Amino acid sequence: MIPRIITTAERHRAAGHWLACAAPVPGLAYSGWKDDGLALLPAGILFAVVPIPAAEVHAAARTDQPKQVDRYLSRVLGGPVFCYDSYDAYYAMVPASTARGWNLSDVPCLGRGQTVAVPRPGLTRDDGARAFWSVQMESPALLCEPDLVAHLILAGRRRGATCG
Repeated sequence: MIPRIITTAERHRAAGHWLACAAPVPGLAYSGWKDDGLALLPAGILFAVVPIPAAEVHAAARTDQPKQVDRYLSRVLGGPVFCYDSYDAYYAMVPASTARGWNLSDVPCLGRGQTVAVPRPGLTRDDGARAFWSVQMESPALLCEPDLVAHLILAGRRRGATCG
């Protein structure tokens, strides 16, 4: 049997389909991605999102160089992270259940009842988009481990960053 090779474009389509399923009307997610590169998706259904202040990410990574930060986040978190062109925070996607047990009170975990602007899978900072993936979603439902996200935040604080 010949192994099937999955292309990057196929991975992005699969991730997009999975993310769009969180929306009450998945077609609106696709329209948002097509028109603006962003889809407004409800958190707490398939995923939750932890906004990590950029200062803490940079302190933990020991750099503010975007490509180096992206490599660091990929290595340390191993799951999808997106960013907006304001670069004030990095947004780690975690399992939806994370919001119920999240224990860093000064860093929110966006869950049920909150909406998140999620970039189209495949967008990178090199595309010049206003929102992009620092770490691409490699596969549907493959998200960051909440404990690793909390550890990154605390590591940034130990290295001198303060929340917000």
